[in-house]
Amino acid sequence: MTTQTDIANRALQAFGTRTTVTDAELVGNTTNEAIQVNLVLTKLRNQVLRMAPWNAALNVANLNLITAAPGTPENTTGGTTLWQKGQPPPPWAYEYQYPVDCLRDCWLVPAFQTGFAGGVPITTAVTGGAASFWQGPPVKHKVGIDQFYPVTAAAVAAGGTGYAIGDVITLASGPTTSPPIGAPAQLVVLTVAGGVILTVGVVNQINGSATPVGGSYFAVQANPVGQGSVAGVGGGVSAGAGATFNLTQSSVLGDQRVILTNQEFATCAYIKQITDPNVMDDMLQEAWVQILGAWVCLGLSGDKNLANICLQRSNNVITEARKADGNEGLTINDVTPDFIRVRGISYSDYSYSPNISFDWGNLFTPF
Repeated sequence: MTTQTDIANRALQAFGTRTTVTDAELVGNTTNEAIQVNLVLTKLRNQVLRMAPWNAALNVANLNLITAAPGTPENTTGGTTLWQKGQPPPPWAYEYQYPVDCLRDCWLVPAFQTGFAGGVPITTAVTGGAASFWQGPPVKHKVGIDQFYPVTAAAVAAGGTGYAIGDVITLASGPTTSPPIGAPAQLVVLTVAGGVILTVGVVNQINGSATPVGGSYFAVQANPVGQGSVAGVGGGVSAGAGATFNLTQSSVLGDQRVILTNQEFATCAYIKQITDPNVMDDMLQEAWVQILGAWVCLGLSGDKNLANICLQRSNNVITEARKADGNEGLTINDVTPDFIRVRGISYSDYSYSPNISFDWGNLFTPF
């Protein structure tokens, strides 16, 4: 089993130091080596993870809807003369929360697109049969920011029944006939007594934020707020029902990253913030070790030449890791001609990366 302390000690070894650090030293930040490692350990891990669509970090998840354009099934209110806050910015129809553990958004899966069943064929392609779910190129989208009133704390107004510690409660949202309120906050059950909730915590929407940032609300909500849905521990079933909560909500708008698209039910493939080194491929892990060694070497010794040796080793490992990663699994390089794709037909396989203009990222710049 590889720990973060092992990663730190391998990084110290990479530039020839004879010192090591212990778990306690890293936690307590009590030695020069531990101080230098802690300054850059997480930052460099995240940078390495962003440098390619690594198989060891590629996660797929359904996105949480924040708002939809007027006239869509999710927002049946009438349109406005001018664009207003609370609507997706033009020309997009849907706005989703950016996944909390996302380091790099890769693509949106083209789920639930209109199929070719029925009608008169306009090309020689097969047009009968079931709808063409999961086919075609990745869906166009863009990452941006929007401003919301965050939930920072929640108190139980009514404890309900049937809850268990670890249940995740998604608060209620308004009907589709009303302007969207944004994505409701989620609460995690911390303590219960006989199935009745005693205390809850706010699920943080911004990873690393010292003060919880819950939900993506366009306005401060009126208390108490009821439960919309509940999921058991690990996504299982929960019998919880009937709880209501009083929210503490900031009156100051705060920024959050969002994903903008015209895809109605958006499913995102992204690079997840992996924190366990054992999940990583060995070559990916080694790239992290070498670049960490370069930064720690510069911090401890000030020797740029030695630090650049470690940095170059990291770049070499990243290059080789990208080759191995790209060759892992079946990749088909068939390309559908433009005159076929313009008719809305695509025979692309599921290997969206790297066959469709995916940017693999650069390498580390020498000191």
